[in-house]
Amino acid sequence: MNTLPSLFQSSLLVYVPMGVFLTFALLMTAGLHVTGAKPEGVAKAIGCTILKTLGLLLVGLSSVQIGYGLLAMSLPAGQTLLALLVLLVVGVGIMIHESRTAASIDKASVAVVDMVFCYSCRVIGSLLAAVSGLSLAMTFLLTGSLEGAEMPTVLILLGILLSLTASVHVNGGVKKAKKKR
Repeated sequence: MNTLPSLFQSSLLVYVPMGVFLTFALLMTAGLHVTGAKPEGVAKAIGCTILKTLGLLLVGLSSVQIGYGLLAMSLPAGQTLLALLVLLVVGVGIMIHESRTAASIDKASVAVVDMVFCYSCRVIGSLLAAVSGLSLAMTFLLTGSLEGAEMPTVLILLGILLSLTASVHVNGGVKKAKKKR
């Protein structure tokens, strides 16, 4: 089944830009209420966050497919694997570039946008891990076997990773332990 033509449906081409614009407008309104926030800085932070989200989606898409292939012991064919690796590299590249761009923006302008992004990632990761864990548990309880458990396992791991990385970012990063003397 070819899904490429379905990606270019007229409804998708209308609703995605409208959703991005609505998100932009809501975050811009909230971001400008922070003391010391500059409109240009808030707009730049929102743009970086939206592009980081695109990079995160590309990384998630490729890592789920590669992780599923590894757990099922059936990696995709050469061209498909190459395409998934290209998606992974492009996603990581977008995330790194936008993170470096966002680092030059003043803290007041980035505060609301970063908070919304981090807590959204944390909640989505927790929900993904919980629903996948329930799916895995129910499958085992109802069928007595773990046949077909590869995808829920990959999604549990992805959800935990997403939730933990967002938590580290929210809590101010990894801090070095102080030596006791």
